Amino acid sequence: MPVEKWNPKNPWIFSKKTAFMQRIADKVRGGCTQYIQGSCKAQKLPFLTHKLSERYPLNRPKITQARRRKAGENAYHWMGYLEPDTQLIHWLVLLAPGETLDATDAWKDPRLDKVRLTGYELVRLTRPGAAAPSWSWRYSRERHDQLRTALVSAIRGRRNLELEQLAHSIWRSPGFAGVREQVKKMRSLITSEWKRSRSKAEVMPDLPRQIGFVRRLADVGQPWSDLMKAVKHERVQEEGGNRQNPVPVPRRAGPKAQENRAGGEGKGV
Repeated sequence: MPVEKWNPKNPWIFSKKTAFMQRIADKVRGGCTQYIQGSCKAQKLPFLTHKLSERYPLNRPKITQARRRKAGENAYHWMGYLEPDTQLIHWLVLLAPGETLDATDAWKDPRLDKVRLTGYELVRLTRPGAAAPSWSWRYSRERHDQLRTALVSAIRGRRNLELEQLAHSIWRSPGFAGVREQVKKMRSLITSEWKRSRSKAEVMPDLPRQIGFVRRLADVGQPWSDLMKAVKHERVQEEGGNRQNPVPVPRRAGPKAQENRAGGEGKGV
């Protein structure tokens, strides 16, 4: 995120969720041990960020943040992401505390109160062969259980197309280490449940071969003003398309028209 260009009245927003998730993990891994989180409509975002910037010195340049931490002062970082389906901005303020913790807000510790985002949660996991746990994303318990239930239901209900669609959706999940381990277990679940619920004559649909892997991603996004222009442009195009291809409204025929139509239908029989 281009911190040097921070403008609370026109904040820069992530448009790629995986990159947003990666930056959150970076901040927590880099010493941000407290956070607050929320969401708002895209139109209301500048009001929110302006209010927050009056309370906290947000998104100062890296050298300024480093000096603040060295002097025992708190360092604050704001970031947000636009969820396309809901047009909501999910945002966080991450705090690297100085000598004293800021008590003006209900700050949470990510080790105790997990950061959650659209069905995922940030957790500490110990990978095989690693000496210490590291931060990664995985499905939240609720979302994980929903997916497991949906997979089992599709297999037992013999809804093969639904099973294939679910599998492809799951395999396209952000390939963080925690998610990858969960997807591997879901593959085992599908195989075992198929053998348990289906006959030997039934062939299990092909599952995706590879599970996604997240490499280092660049920040992808745009300032709020550009975002709103793009949203407005899309709405104009949609409304224009609706005007060009209006949905025909059926007219209620009078008695004479109904009589003629009935006669025409009689000739066609």
